[in-house]
Amino acid sequence: MQGTLFNIKRTIFRKVRKETILKIYNNLVLPTFLYWSENWTLTAPQRRKIEAAEMKLLRPLAGYTLHDHKTNDYIHRELQITGILGKIDEYRQNWFQHLQRMP
Repeated sequence: MQGTLFNIKRTIFRKVRKETILKIYNNLVLPTFLYWSENWTLTAPQRRKIEAAEMKLLRPLAGYTLHDHKTNDYIHRELQITGILGKIDEYRQNWFQHLQRMP
């Protein structure tokens, strides 16, 4: 099963343009993942797992492997995207401000 997933991922990254994958990521993956994230209680291990899953997608998209030793921030800057954890924190801050404005 693992080999099949690797082959699918390798085929997708080879045949689809980087801009198309980023559009799918920004318009489909992120909104789906962030649905109702304002109310999540994330522990440190959960935050690490979320970031690892995100980087597993973004690192090959940027053209790097784990052995290239590029930091997550470097890859985010290169792809010009905000990380999932940053967006979760932003959503939670907006929700908190909304609650404070309520009577």
